[in-house]
Amino acid sequence: MVCEKMMQGKIYFVRHGQTYANIDKVWHGQTDTELTPEGYEQTRKLGAYFSHYTTPSVIYSSPLQRARITAEAIGQSFNLAVIQDPRLMEFDLGDWEGKTFKSLSSAGNNTLHELVHNPDFCSPNGESQNVVKARMLAAINEINEKHQNENVVIVSHGVAISIALAHFIDDDTTQWPKYSKGNTAFSELCLNSRQLLRFNQSDHLTA
Repeated sequence: MVCEKMMQGKIYFVRHGQTYANIDKVWHGQTDTELTPEGYEQTRKLGAYFSHYTTPSVIYSSPLQRARITAEAIGQSFNLAVIQDPRLMEFDLGDWEGKTFKSLSSAGNNTLHELVHNPDFCSPNGESQNVVKARMLAAINEINEKHQNENVVIVSHGVAISIALAHFIDDDTTQWPKYSKGNTAFSELCLNSRQLLRFNQSDHLTA
């Protein structure tokens, strides 16, 4: 069953606004890092423009402030409260939170390779790709079941969303790097048919 031509029954995955970790190129998975001034401006633009994309029926968000504040910017434009769900949080690297991407991929360190290509690999006190997939899918499927034929907005994080999209589109979460997206960009998915209708959309940033 495909999504109808009318804008119903779709999930809009939104990545949060820019953070200091994004600028410093460090992994802040479940570290509750703050938005930058540019990040706040991105969320303002997103909220003001979102009606050009769709009229959401409901908004769910990771409780981490970078996602929650982004979700609230959308919600304010439609008088919708944001429902927080911890299953939508970012990939947790445990003891390796705060490491730079460069250090994770430096010569002699295959951590980044393992994070991408080994779905069972996890850092000390962190999560594996499969664990992230399991909690994301549990949340997404539950939300979809509750809101059949509605437009659902889910505000989450770069890698967590990418893992979910790689599962739904490729049936292979190790493909997640190809679903990398910009801050406050959104991707539109028809879950029933597993069709990615729009990806990395960010018209609001230049409107």
